[in-house]
Amino acid sequence: MADAKSTPKRPDVFFVAIVVSVATVSVWLLLMPFYPAIARMTMRRFHLTTDSFALWAIQAPVPAMYNFGNQYEISDLPDGLITPVLDSTRPRYINHFPTRLLTFANGRYSLCHEGRHCYLTVRSSYRGQTLESKILARPLGEGRYEWIRQSSEFVDLSDQSPDLPELTFPEVLQ
Repeated sequence: MADAKSTPKRPDVFFVAIVVSVATVSVWLLLMPFYPAIARMTMRRFHLTTDSFALWAIQAPVPAMYNFGNQYEISDLPDGLITPVLDSTRPRYINHFPTRLLTFANGRYSLCHEGRHCYLTVRSSYRGQTLESKILARPLGEGRYEWIRQSSEFVDLSDQSPDLPELTFPEVLQ
């Protein structure tokens, strides 16, 4: 048997990069329930309110599936302008990026095609934390609009929910 000169194989750089990125994203997702700061950064990403583009871009590989309870409300009037007698507006749920209502074509068209102001309130919740963003889409003419972020802050919704009466059962069922 002749011994052929064998050259040592180099590691596949792209394979290593993929494995490192998958491991990093996995660690990010596994730590999210235990570190509220990671959940807050991810919620800010979904509301397009990260501190920098670089921080937003670093999170781009993290899947945006069904991580949070995302709700939105749409109104023609600013929040708190009037108090309706019968409040018929209820938050609706949306998956992935809730701000896509104003950033993607069909949502933007349906909300802003009539040339009127659109007030959008978006909430994302995860394990007791809630990020609420209020956005005004103001028409500029010719189908364009300006996005004005009125606020984006973490709120405590536990004190806003109505207290439910305690259930009492008849003696027969006790």
